[in-house]
Amino acid sequence: MSENYIYSRPYGEAAFKLAVEDKSIENWSIHLAELSTIVSDSQTIAILSDPKIDNAMSLKFLSSFLDDVSNKNFLSFLSLLVETKRIIYMQEIAEIFESLKFKHNNIRVVEVESAHEVSADQLDSLTSLLKDKYQSEVKVKVSINKALMAGLKIKSNNEVIDLTIKSRLDQMEQQLII
Repeated sequence: MSENYIYSRPYGEAAFKLAVEDKSIENWSIHLAELSTIVSDSQTIAILSDPKIDNAMSLKFLSSFLDDVSNKNFLSFLSLLVETKRIIYMQEIAEIFESLKFKHNNIRVVEVESAHEVSADQLDSLTSLLKDKYQSEVKVKVSINKALMAGLKIKSNNEVIDLTIKSRLDQMEQQLII
């Protein structure tokens, strides 16, 4: 875990707690994701780091990107991030928030690596199988990794299911060496 996550965790957890209390988890999620994208831009970081721009101006600048910022708790939270210079950790805070949101909603995030593009039918079938396996809703994130040659590598929490040709070839190589 990177240092950024160590610094971000208390803020992500506090944001989630406030969102639960407000019964506005989805709005917080949307705003944090938007701000994550905005703050990841180097020009935005330069503006926020400029000593000529005070915290109030920075807060106004950031909130101008958001559609509806009527939630006082969200504005207070954003203000705190600006004042403590933790706004640069917005991506990690948003990721921690999303992780807590999925856990709260009993949704398991499953990362699937494939050597080739996964069709909609294959994704639906895989999602159904994973729902049955984990007995919960699943959110599948698919990425392409050509090094796998063929097959799938499925990661969820601390579990890895490696069904790739590369893995099988590596196993065969180990058996031949021994």
